[in-house]
Parts: sequence; structure tokens; C-alpha cells
Amino acid sequence: MGFWTNKEHRTAFDDAEDLAYPPSGGRIKMWLLGVGLAIVPIGYGIHCLHTGHALLFGRNQNLDVTGSGAVAFAIAYIAVGIFIHAHWFWGLRPKCEPVSYILKFLSALLFLGNFGYGIYRVLIA
Repeated sequence: MGFWTNKEHRTAFDDAEDLAYPPSGGRIKMWLLGVGLAIVPIGYGIHCLHTGHALLFGRNQNLDVTGSGAVAFAIAYIAVGIFIHAHWFWGLRPKCEPVSYILKFLSALLFLGNFGYGIYRVLIA
């Protein structure tokens, strides 16, 4: 069937809702996504903290941010990595699934606060 007859039209909200539930997969997915993919934003966030510069990625160009805005974006990137790790690493371990929910909630709060403050610093400065 084509997209003309497809009754399911997924939105970004549908994809975000899927992250609220535990993932499916095995040990390969747990280590590949839960560790391998999570290292990318965590490593970049640590690099941003070390250099004092952070990039706000855009569609056509990137914005180089310095100062307290860069620190806020760096922490937001680290929070994304923690969320990925909590979802695909701890979420795939049945005994650690409750810890996964707590870490995802805390990392989402950390991301929203720091990303919002970073945007504030970019717009005000």
C-alpha cells in the first residue's frame, strides 16, 4: 500500500512518545546504541566544556557560542548522551528498567533547563 492509503501518520510527538517506553533489542543494540551512540554527544559536550566554545547546530549554518551559553549547551549535549545511555543501555536490562525511567526524566530536565538558558544567552547577548 502506498502513502495515500496509510492511516498511520507519525509525527514528532509519536516518536517522542516511543522514548517513554522501554526499547526492544538485545545485547548488540544495548552496547551499540547505549554506549557507542551515547559517547558522541557526551564526548562533544566534554570537549565544549574544555574549549569554552559550543556549536548550536542549524539547518544552513552553525552558531558558535562562547561563555555561559557555551557551558549551558555543553551540559545540554551531555544530557542528551545520558538520555540515550539510559534509554538503550539501562532500558534493555529488565532489572535496571526503573533506573532508566529516573535517569531519562532527570536528563530531560537537565537538557530543557540548559538548552533554554543557552538560547536565552544567545538572544540576549
